[in-house]
Amino acid sequence: MRDAVVILVHGEVLAGEQAATIPEQRRNAGTLAQGLLPVLRSNLRVALLHGNKPQVGFVLFRAELASHILHSIPLDVCGADTQGATGYMISQALMNVLRKNKVQRNVMSVLTQTVVDSHDPLFHRPTKAIGPRFDRDKAEQHRQARGWHIIEEPGLGYRRAVPAPPPLEIVEIEDIKRLVESGTVVITAGGGGVPVIRTEDDRLEGIEAVVDTDQVACILANQLDAKVMLMIVEKDDKFVLSRLSIEERNDLSLPEVEEILAGNKLHSNMVRAKLQAAAKFLESGGEQVIITTLRKLSSTLAKESGLRIGVASPTLELFGDR
Repeated sequence: MRDAVVILVHGEVLAGEQAATIPEQRRNAGTLAQGLLPVLRSNLRVALLHGNKPQVGFVLFRAELASHILHSIPLDVCGADTQGATGYMISQALMNVLRKNKVQRNVMSVLTQTVVDSHDPLFHRPTKAIGPRFDRDKAEQHRQARGWHIIEEPGLGYRRAVPAPPPLEIVEIEDIKRLVESGTVVITAGGGGVPVIRTEDDRLEGIEAVVDTDQVACILANQLDAKVMLMIVEKDDKFVLSRLSIEERNDLSLPEVEEILAGNKLHSNMVRAKLQAAAKFLESGGEQVIITTLRKLSSTLAKESGLRIGVASPTLELFGDR
């Protein structure tokens, strides 16, 4: 095995529709696996992360509907739940595509914990809205009964808010590195990993928070010495609003991306987060970030589409040995 590539799949790629069913998510996972075949059949080392924002929303909504007869589900357990389920669907899809194309390669999904910074101010500042929306009365009931921090989304309702402290380390990183080095395609750190802290007596303890998957992808890429990061999102529309189409072939240098970020003219927090992660990855020694949609994944790997940030010709090609 030679150079490593880190693939970050946006949570909405599998579950982009508000009521996305499991069969629909399976179909999207199959499309993803087929599109990634050129990478999978190469001799590149591969680690894949996925977001879980819509999936966690589904779990929390189901828990809310059943709250009169079942116990509530802590957010760290929700993260583990969706990590397992989504990792299962993606790993099965990858295995099926590899088997169909007679490619001998192992796939493994690793349930991952991510240590977050309990001393960061964001640890005590609930800002990320999660789960279903409530009317004012229901939200107030949850605030009093469950101690939730509630924020209003004007015109939409009220939602629970939780902290999003910065990630520090991936607990299982050494085992992940060994698996990746062996040639296994590793699905890991789903949703950024289950957020945990280290207590004073050095125990791991899950917390009610979320983790930024983009930041964790940068940590993983740095640990694996990855040269290229491939980001797959569900749609091009938010990038188009920011005048950065990813379904056409576009090339940007790191200084150009830094200028865009400094200009503060982006119309999407998602686009900003992707560009910030790209800049961080490149500043840490990465060579190229490629951003595309699931629909255009195959043509992007054929160099016909996609937003490429960094050097024009990285030392590895995602097609590898075809």
